[in-house]
Amino acid sequence: MPAALIAFLALLAGIATPLSAADLQVKGLGWIGDRKAEQRLKLLIPHETANTLNASTIEDAALVLSSGLTDEGYLRPTIKAELTLEGDRHVSYPLDAQLEQPLPRPLAAIAATLRIERGQRFTLREITFTGLFALEPKNARAFFVGEDRIIPLDAERLYSPGRLQRSAGNLTETLRQMGYTHAEVKVGAVHIDAATGHVRATIVVTEGRRSVVDSLRFILTDHSPEPATVKAGRIGAPWNSLWRQETTTAIRRWYFAHGFPDVRIALVPEVVPQADGLDHVAVTVRVTPGEVVHVGAVRFIGNQNTRESTLRRLVKSSPGDLLNPIKFDNAEARLSQLGVFRTVDLHYNPPTAAVRDVVYNVTEGRRQEVSLLAGYGSYEQLRGGVEWQDYNLFGLAHSTDLKLVQSMKSSEGEYTYTVPQLFGTTRDGTARVFGLRQEELSFLHEEYGANVAVLWPLRRVGVTLTTGYTFKHVRDTNNELATQATDQTGTDVGSIGIGLVRERRDNPLRPHHGYKLALQADLADRGLGGDVVYQQFVLAGSYHTPWGNGRWLHFGLSHGVVTTSGAPTDNPLPVSVLFFPGGDGSIRGYRRGGAAPRAANGQFIGAKSYVQANVELEQALTANWSAVVFGDAVGTAVHLSDYPFNKELYSVGLGVRYQTIIGPVRVEYGHNLNPRVGDPNGTLQLSIGFPF
Repeated sequence: MPAALIAFLALLAGIATPLSAADLQVKGLGWIGDRKAEQRLKLLIPHETANTLNASTIEDAALVLSSGLTDEGYLRPTIKAELTLEGDRHVSYPLDAQLEQPLPRPLAAIAATLRIERGQRFTLREITFTGLFALEPKNARAFFVGEDRIIPLDAERLYSPGRLQRSAGNLTETLRQMGYTHAEVKVGAVHIDAATGHVRATIVVTEGRRSVVDSLRFILTDHSPEPATVKAGRIGAPWNSLWRQETTTAIRRWYFAHGFPDVRIALVPEVVPQADGLDHVAVTVRVTPGEVVHVGAVRFIGNQNTRESTLRRLVKSSPGDLLNPIKFDNAEARLSQLGVFRTVDLHYNPPTAAVRDVVYNVTEGRRQEVSLLAGYGSYEQLRGGVEWQDYNLFGLAHSTDLKLVQSMKSSEGEYTYTVPQLFGTTRDGTARVFGLRQEELSFLHEEYGANVAVLWPLRRVGVTLTTGYTFKHVRDTNNELATQATDQTGTDVGSIGIGLVRERRDNPLRPHHGYKLALQADLADRGLGGDVVYQQFVLAGSYHTPWGNGRWLHFGLSHGVVTTSGAPTDNPLPVSVLFFPGGDGSIRGYRRGGAAPRAANGQFIGAKSYVQANVELEQALTANWSAVVFGDAVGTAVHLSDYPFNKELYSVGLGVRYQTIIGPVRVEYGHNLNPRVGDPNGTLQLSIGFPF
């Protein structure tokens, strides 16, 4: 069996590849902990060339394990080395972090087991600050034990000398960034209760005087114009390393743009204490621009399967241009964003000359990738699929993506062809064919068709624009709506889509601060190849803000409307174009589609207009668990004469969330405050991802 296949099967089984032919195992940390420890030893301890483990290797492994346990709060672990020697002899020796009793030498073990007893775990229970005035104690305490939680877990309050020193260093750096240039944070008295593992620590803070920038002037060696625009907004700011870095970078960028890649910059501060309690810093900038440099040739190395013409479109420069390193750094980033290179390295040849070649060394990466998809939602329940991606087609950095997804309620497939950075611009183009069969609450929706789109990143205004054309055949059958007698079962739709997104959230998967705005417009017309005329607009926004430590407020608002301006009297509007609110991302007291308007007989009707509002208070319980209390509301209108809505529904509820790398796993119950006849009193929702 090939060695690569053996290694792959071992990885799937969760079995660590041994350090050598000899067997080194870890016991005492639990099944998962043992496997992780063995993998760590594999990475950190050098391989043996013989089939035995010597004393130094075993001692090094024990030191690595002891260090890791200490950092996890186990300050006094015991480790016993159980060794199998040649001749099937078994011996054991105690080991500790100080190696007060080293292993006998010479030693040749054909197998070794490091058996661990972790002992008491030590946690920080109380932290006292002296000399701290610039920060609230609760904010400073977060450097040592994290944010305040309702349920303070030991895993978030671990104590070790190394952890405590690192936390003190982080607090020191924060004070210095606030302008306290000479701030010092030291660990004072530490009281350790060996029986309980509880630790009390005193942190001694010496802040010193705060420094602010009072003036900024330039001294130029060649009397060239100074970059006066750099001064804007920098006077009166705290004097710290970040200010120095940002100011130096702004000056350097100015000179780079004027063809001075070798510019040298030195910031010389003069500190003058003032009676206002501050140190006023007068900053002198000494600039040596160097000589003007021009571009020679632009060359690419390593692109064996990628056409040079594809790469050259992304480097906007010609021989004889001023050499601006920022321009070529940006081109390096764009080459990396093509998704076909593992590495992109930029250098200049020769490194110092009046004319320099620009050289990009690239290492080509993956060509194909297969991924398994999985998910769960209260409506669609179990969801799974497969995704196959192919990169760098025809050497043009084009890619294809085939996705097949099946759930308990739907079948979906799509094939997408992507052309990155069209014609050397920042715009991406896609062509897509798709098919969908989905069981809605009151009808079966089917559609298949094709779409072409262009993604336009408008960085100056912080907006992403998407434009595209879609042609699809829509079929809605098994219709149980109140309007089934007049609803069309199938029709062709040709439409232009326009999307605008402004994303300003700190984390789209777990937002705690910022906002998002999105507008989607689909304009269908018979002149675009379809049989229907309509205009569908959906505007959505969310806002997130902290409310004390470990608490956040989340607000969501969305509005959708469908109009038929310019439509003939025989316009067959598909029911799937209308709105059917309800579900884990809408009003959570109803399952998906269950909050749609009802007719007099209780059957559902699609809405032509809706307004939805969501508000949540999230309280962190631990680092990964949180609880939420929420209120949802939706108003709907069947006829545009009742715009924006004439019927309202309200839900309130509670939920818990567990944070994962793909977003929060949510379990929520929404209780309906004004259910209609036929509506549930509430609904339990299980889903993955933030609701709005």
